[in-house]
Amino acid sequence: MADLHSALKTTILQEIQNEGLHFKLVRLQHGKNDFADTLHVRPSSHSTYGLQSTDFLSFLGFKRSQCAFHNGECYVREVSSSLELTNFAKSSGIALKYIQDSARHLENCGIFIPQPEGYGFFFGKPSEGRHIDGDYVSGGGHVAPKVQRMKESEDQYFRFVFTWIEGDRDKGWTTHFHAKHMPLAREFSAALEFLGGFNNFNECPEFDFEPCWWRFASFKTDSRGFFGINNEFVHRCFDALATNFSLGLEKMLAAHAELHKYGFSFLRVKPTASFIPSPAKGQERVDTKQPERPIDEQEFDVAITFAGTEREFAKQLAQRVRDAGFRVFYDDFYPEQLWGKDLIAFFDRVYRKASRYCVMFVSAEYASRIWTTHERRSAQARALQEKGGDYILPIRVDDTDLAGLQPTVGYLNIRQYNIDQIAELLIAKLKQQSK
Repeated sequence: MADLHSALKTTILQEIQNEGLHFKLVRLQHGKNDFADTLHVRPSSHSTYGLQSTDFLSFLGFKRSQCAFHNGECYVREVSSSLELTNFAKSSGIALKYIQDSARHLENCGIFIPQPEGYGFFFGKPSEGRHIDGDYVSGGGHVAPKVQRMKESEDQYFRFVFTWIEGDRDKGWTTHFHAKHMPLAREFSAALEFLGGFNNFNECPEFDFEPCWWRFASFKTDSRGFFGINNEFVHRCFDALATNFSLGLEKMLAAHAELHKYGFSFLRVKPTASFIPSPAKGQERVDTKQPERPIDEQEFDVAITFAGTEREFAKQLAQRVRDAGFRVFYDDFYPEQLWGKDLIAFFDRVYRKASRYCVMFVSAEYASRIWTTHERRSAQARALQEKGGDYILPIRVDDTDLAGLQPTVGYLNIRQYNIDQIAELLIAKLKQQSK
């Protein structure tokens, strides 16, 4: 690692303590016009169990070393000169709590977030990390002389199936995961890869030959190790999925979203489609289908923007238009796909670039909300590019005048047309445009 503690001139630009982390932002000057900003962080507290702040810093690319600016060791990395340390320190504390909550939920499922640093820093010892993957199994976790479906469960976002596999070499349990809404976002795929131990099978018989992710736990007769230590443990982990798995992932992606605002993250979000991990050592890849594009590459026939008070109207319209065979962006159609995203950038793409039409429910509530203002501005920027085209299709809920929406723009009034009638008109317009 390059020396991030010394230079011809060093200046401490800012110093902040927050949530057990002591931050020092230091500018190193190596020459007249040669500067480097470095962030030196010293953890001051640790928990008695689980993921530590030292692990969190390691995830973000900080390296442990002797420090010239703290008393003893610190975690250090080079940072952008534009970093707003006050806001970053606050977000780091929020993200740390999120990922610690995530770790607790996932551990209930037998899934362990890596701990590359552990407690060593706090006791003056070398780092004692931990990274646990699932067990290796031949047959891709699905193929064996004996495969028995034992039980299943689900939550709002996923279905889970638990099978027993027994063959000449392998004996144990495969847990199958299937998302109810596909394709998943790149951020979600990156979260599975970060956790490790998840494998992909694109034609899983447990889900009518749809794709699944799976993990295997070998049958063991002793109590050593974390995965598959005994029958009771593995069953307990599966039973915990319905109440812990999605919540754990949601917390993890909330941490990512909090950090991503400053260009930091512990996830490697790739510019590829869905998560397809490399096959395990000695195992051939078993997937054959091409994955669907992630949501941030999709195009929509219509995007619907609305305030919370109009959600029921928006939901009914979205369902009617989707049932007619058109691609509709309505946030509740894509719950998992929106986890961890920079929503300001994502919604700008949807309402400014990725939709043929934008349906806008105009109301006093819509005019006053921050998120709807972002969506409206993106839609209006697109309408300006259309040079008089009918990109924005307003539906008036009340008589609110909306900034930037010309009074000459034709609209439908919810007091004159019910949602079924509006849906019929919108479907007819989309069909006409498709010709």
